[in-house]
Amino acid sequence: MRFGSLVLLAALAAIGFTAEATPTKPERQGAKPTRFLPPVLSDEWTKWIVGEWEGSGEGSAGKGKGTVTIELALSGQFLIHRGRAEITALDPDYLKKHMHASDEEIKRFKRTGYQGMEVYTIDQKTGEVVGFLFDNLRCIATGRGKREGWNETVEWDWGNGQKSTRVTERASEDRMVVIERTPNPDGSVMEDKGDMKRIKRQSVSTKQ
Repeated sequence: MRFGSLVLLAALAAIGFTAEATPTKPERQGAKPTRFLPPVLSDEWTKWIVGEWEGSGEGSAGKGKGTVTIELALSGQFLIHRGRAEITALDPDYLKKHMHASDEEIKRFKRTGYQGMEVYTIDQKTGEVVGFLFDNLRCIATGRGKREGWNETVEWDWGNGQKSTRVTERASEDRMVVIERTPNPDGSVMEDKGDMKRIKRQSVSTKQ
């Protein structure tokens, strides 16, 4: 069952991350292309996105509202997002048609809400964003993407073979907008949009 786009519906884990990183090039033939201990993630995007956020989202499957905490972990080498959402509205017919959800599953999901965790870092060889997603729907996804200006695009691959595209925009210092599009087997596209505002800022340390 693919409920991944409901991350954006809840405006939680759909907050993308990237860092300005240049792939490390060997200084001589035979040198390793990666560093033993890379510098911490301390670029401007990282400094901006770390903190606590709240917001709402809506899409093809329904609506939701929630919060997410974003923090650096493992000596500043990874960025972790932990989100929780309340589902305020669901479209049962859409969930049954495109996600094969049963009536019992729909009721339970609305009652328990959404919880998700995403882990990000930078691929030293390519400079790409690398992401991993896990949630309480037992969804697992891996993502790769890039940033151009203050917009980031990540292509997600889900465990069931489905794919989605997520675009994150820094709308202002304390606001972000995220849109995720997921093609359905019938040719239609599920689109979800989240809008979040900062409720707490956290500083990013550049010390190793």
